Amino acid sequence: MNFVKLTKESSDIAVLERLNEEAFPENERNLITDLIDTGAFVYGIYEFSEAIGFAVIREYKDIMYLAYLAVRSDSRGRGIGTAVVSELVNKYFNKQIVVEYEAPDGTVDHGLIAIKRRNFYRRCGFRQTGWYTFYDDVEFEIGCAGEEFDIDMFNEFVDDLSNRVNDHIPHPYRKD
Repeated sequence: MNFVKLTKESSDIAVLERLNEEAFPENERNLITDLIDTGAFVYGIYEFSEAIGFAVIREYKDIMYLAYLAVRSDSRGRGIGTAVVSELVNKYFNKQIVVEYEAPDGTVDHGLIAIKRRNFYRRCGFRQTGWYTFYDDVEFEIGCAGEEFDIDMFNEFVDDLSNRVNDHIPHPYRKD
């Protein structure tokens, strides 16, 4: 398995856009080309020169924000996502590596998926921060690996991202 930084001209963008549509609900999805246009780093995940997934990372000062991670359905369950996240955590061990995943909402369908995603990131070394965000009727927990979570720096990141992305970028909140 290897990772290749993609550009808008990369030959596998169309293949990965189909995966993007499969992996993320419409209200959480952005076009890969739009992500590149707004400064995100998009990496194709390849196995035997075949695109099987992608990861989208945004960097801001000491934050590495894992915005998206998707692996093709027929390649899931083989440790590919874990390998990608482990590579990120190992490469940027001195950074605050942040991810948002859906918070379980108590419903059976959504709750099980949300718990599965949260558990995946916990197995990969992410811990709960006690902070949440809310996008289009979905609550997300903020998880962090690497350096201790710095909410002030994360708020700076959110403000910076709001200046580059036309979409609504919510601010973190605590429940306590």
